[in-house]
Amino acid sequence: MRAKIVKSFARIHKANLCNFGILPLIFKNPDDYAEIGQGDEITFNEVQERLADGATEIPVQIGNREIMTLIDVSERQRQHLLSGGTLNSVRQQLDISD
Repeated sequence: MRAKIVKSFARIHKANLCNFGILPLIFKNPDDYAEIGQGDEITFNEVQERLADGATEIPVQIGNREIMTLIDVSERQRQHLLSGGTLNSVRQQLDISD
């Protein structure tokens, strides 16, 4: 699963990310932004399970430390993210395979 972590989103940008199956995450603590450097290894543990459970906070492992991010999406957007994007979600609903 891909993600974009920012300090804030414009509404349309967040919607577009959800449409493409990209997690729109916001730093819970904006100061964490300065702690991430180029080449840092970023890991999301159990993100699909957390998303499916309706979590609004997603922990992110950056190297040997963990930061907390927030996800504020509608239930529909959450389902699209879990499906890998809007097109995949519609395909699954219509039971259309590749």
